[in-house]
Formats: sequence, structure tokens, C-alpha cells
Amino acid sequence: MKKDPEEDPPREPDSGDGAGPSKLDARAGAFAAAVRRRLTDPVIARLVELLALVPPIAIVLEVARSGKLQWLDYWYVLIRITNPDGSFRLGGIFTPQNEHPLMIPSLLYWLDARLADGDNRVLGYVVIAIAAGTVLLMRAALPKTLPPVVRAALVVGASALVFSLQGLHMYVRSMSGAAWLTANLFVVASLLLAGRRKWTAAWGVGILATASYGTAFALWPALAVLAALHRERWRTRLIPLGIGAVLIGVWYILKPATWVGGAPTNDIGSLLYTFLTIVGKMWTADNAGVAVIAGALILVVLAVLTTNRTARDERLRFWWALAVYGVLACAMIATARVDFGTDFGLTSRYSSLAVMVSIPLLVIIAVVLYKGVRRNGQKIAIMTVGLGIVGFTLGVPTAALLHAQIKEHPIEGVAIASGYGDVLGPVLPKEDQLQPKLEALHHYPLNGTFSLGCGGPELGSTIDLDQTTALPQPGPRSPDLPSGLIETVQPRGEASLIVGWATGGMRQDSDQVRCTMVVDGDGTVVGGGVSRLVRSEVTAKYWGLPPDVGFRAIGPVTDETRIVVVYSSGAMRWLPAKVSDTGDE
Repeated sequence: MKKDPEEDPPREPDSGDGAGPSKLDARAGAFAAAVRRRLTDPVIARLVELLALVPPIAIVLEVARSGKLQWLDYWYVLIRITNPDGSFRLGGIFTPQNEHPLMIPSLLYWLDARLADGDNRVLGYVVIAIAAGTVLLMRAALPKTLPPVVRAALVVGASALVFSLQGLHMYVRSMSGAAWLTANLFVVASLLLAGRRKWTAAWGVGILATASYGTAFALWPALAVLAALHRERWRTRLIPLGIGAVLIGVWYILKPATWVGGAPTNDIGSLLYTFLTIVGKMWTADNAGVAVIAGALILVVLAVLTTNRTARDERLRFWWALAVYGVLACAMIATARVDFGTDFGLTSRYSSLAVMVSIPLLVIIAVVLYKGVRRNGQKIAIMTVGLGIVGFTLGVPTAALLHAQIKEHPIEGVAIASGYGDVLGPVLPKEDQLQPKLEALHHYPLNGTFSLGCGGPELGSTIDLDQTTALPQPGPRSPDLPSGLIETVQPRGEASLIVGWATGGMRQDSDQVRCTMVVDGDGTVVGGGVSRLVRSEVTAKYWGLPPDVGFRAIGPVTDETRIVVVYSSGAMRWLPAKVSDTGDE
């Protein structure tokens, strides 16, 4: 019987060389092999990991520009831990500062004072090394199930977040990072030891963490959680909680009677808002609402991942414990500082806790995604590096604010060097307590290295007032010649705080301000200040002026006092130490 040609349609000719499905399979196999080679290539992984050096190098440059003078809490701690002869006073380290134990940072402060004249930058470099050590410990904890390139990308992401501009405060104000980041280093080390079931060593390092800063109180529940995940005996699970309880009891006995904040709020909404702001701080520039959304999303994703089998792998237990620490530490700070204001959770130093939540989340997600679709390893690496870059650069507004504060900070050095430290209030301890300790330690700015930056005249110098000329006030139009005015003179006891601005004119080649001095009627330099401060409201009124025309000075004021502005050319022009009469109502 003849077959109907419609029943069997004609076939394509077979070339015999596998050009059909077999060729496609071969191409797919070659592609998969190429991906595997890239993901496992140690050379590529090392090149990717080199990117992790970029964020700390950026922070090194920031610290180099941060100035020599120390900040705030450092001075108060230094007084407690220094004997009248400049030697170390051990008993002083046991007094909490701002409610926090500060034993190990206190030792770092004193060593900086003794060995480096109290240089903020030197201690800042030490803090950078501490943060780098934290990143290296995290690197050691990365699951080996991930290919080298993905692990390298996670190191880059962790470095970008730990050294983010969000947390610049902890490096340029090194006294802060010496506490917060030292505690983090010991926390990570303790959890890493516990993850390897070296419990006694983990508890010992945990005590060092608690001696560094109060945020480490959250470590002890995290150690208990890690012991439970390891299915350790109940004794091993309960010992961390017992140690934590004892340490909290000791802290309670040692803490001063005066609290920094008020009593914990009973406003659940404000507490939750502050808590979520801290958790999500890394993922916003300066908007607390965005931080709340990011914080809530982070916690939701972590909660969802607890139901994922891959996320519960034993190789991720360290990261879960670290996330527990981060969440609990954020909650502690939120509870203690909620009464400081709704946006207080955006404070730069709190990024040191936010990263302890975000980095574990990145690692866990990377493991889950790679386990699900292994060919996505390159995409996971790119995503991780990208998120690190975002977390780093979102700190630019925070960095800008800190840069402005750093520019004004030297006025505290002027106050200390001129003997008017009490004028600035609680940013400095009482002068009769601070000055003797600084002199005993040969500590900056009382060690002979302080300068007003005027290129000649210093505190106590005498200038010839006949060689100075009066600085005219600006008219209604932008000045093209040197001019300036005094805006406020605030009497503060034995000296006054003087605020004003001065310029050499609009032209780019104008003679610009170099420094500002307070001079008495005999021509003696009795005070000084900081110049070239950004004053956007002045430049908004007088178009064409450079933005950095402001100055702040401190010194005793009488009817004969003059505020002398020194220009780059060496010319000296003066203003009377009283508010300029501009004719404005």
C-alpha cells in the first residue's frame, strides 16, 4: 500500500557532524565550563579582592585631613586615667563614659597621649587597622561552598560597608571608633571562635568586647543562640547568658548616677522608629523615613530566610549569630537614645551596628542564590560589589557635615592653648582639670607645637598696630576689594566668641584670608580662631564671593580689642570687636 506523503513530512538532511541538538548541548556545556573557570579562577578572585583596598585607602586620606586635635569624650576620659605626673591611673578605666564601659579604649587613649602627643590622626590610623582586622575575620568566616570570585566580592562589599562614609565619624573622630569598632572586632572574633566550638576562648574574647563598649552586651545572647544552633549542651547555652548577666551587674554598680539620656520611653512608635532607622541606616543618605523602610525590609528578609533550608546550613551559623548581635545592639541603642530625637538614629557612629546586620544578610543571600542557580555566581558577585558601592557613597552627606565640623574644630585648640577652655562649655572639661594633665603629658596643644596658622604671629606675640589698616564693611553690592564685618560677639565669662566674615574680593586672584587673631590695645595676640568657613548665606547675598569667607574667634574683649584678619599676602586688616552696624533693621 502506498504511504500518504502527508503522514511523514520530509526530514532535514543530517550533516552527520552533530550540528543539531548535540551541538547546542556542546555550546551550553562550553559556556558552563567557562563560567566555572571564571568563578574558580584564583587570579580573577584576587583582582576582585584588591578592590577591597579602595574604601580603607579613602578613609586613610580622610583621617590625614582630620586634624591633630582630639574630640569630646577623649578629654574627659584622659583626665580620669592620668595621674598628676602624667602616669597611667588604672582605677580611672573602670568609670563608664556616657553609660558605656570604656576600659580598653581608655588604654588606647592614654597610649596615644603618651606616645603620639594625643594626635587624633595617629589614633585614627589605629582605628583603621582595627576595622581592617574585622573585615579579615569576616573573610575567614565566608563559606567555602561559594566560588572564589563570589567570596572575593563579599570581601569587597564588607570592606565598603565597614569603611563606608556613613561611619566616617568613627575614623576622623578616632576616640569614637576606638570604642565602637574595637568592640566590633572582639565581637566578630568571639563569634568566630564559638563557631569553631572554642567556647572558653570565645567567652574570654567576649569579656574583652564588653570591656570595650556597651554595645557588646548584645554579644552574650548571640553566643547563646550560636550554642543552640550547634545543639550544644544546655550548660554551654546558658553560660553566656550568665556571664552577660554578671557583667551587666558590674556595669550597673560602676555606672555614674547621672544618665546621659532620659528614662527609656514608653512610646512604642518612637522606639520602633529609632530602632528601624539604626538598622537601615546604611541604605539612606540623610532621610530617616527611608532608613525605616530599609530597616524593616532587612528584618523581613532575615525572617523569611530563616525558613529556607540552604540559609539554615551549619556553615552560616556564624553569620546568623552576627546578625542577632547586630539587631540586639541596634535595639539597645534605640532604647537608650530614643529621647534624643526622631532622626537621632541617623547618627554616623551607629553605622558600626547597622553593618553588623547588613553584611550577614548579604552573605546569607549570596549563599542561597548560588545554591539555587549556580550559573548566577558572576551576577551575585557583581550585585554584591554594587551594593557595597551604594552603601559607601550614600554617606557623602554625612561626610560633608563632618568636614564642616572638622574645619571649625581647631577653635577648641585655640581655647585650650590660650587658657579659655571654659568659654566653650561642655565640649571641653573644666580648664583647671584639663590643663595640668595636658602639661604633664606634653599633650597637644600645650606641647609647643600649636600654631594659629598665621605664618608668624602666635598667641602671646606682639604686632605693630600701626602696620594694620581698618577693614571696611561691604556695601550693598558684592565687594571687589577686601571687606568684612562682625556679626556677633557673645560674652562667655573671661572671654567672648566672635563670629563674622571677611574676604579679599570677588576676583580669583584676590588676596584671601589666611587667619584671624584677637589682639588687645597693646598689640598682644590674646586669642585666635578659625577662618575660611563656608557661609552660604553670605555668598547668597553677595554674589561672586568665594563660599569660605566665615571666621570664628575666641578671646577677651574690651573697648580696645581688635579682630585682626591676616591675608595670604601678609597684609593685616582689623575690625573693632563689636557687632558691625550694617544699617539693617
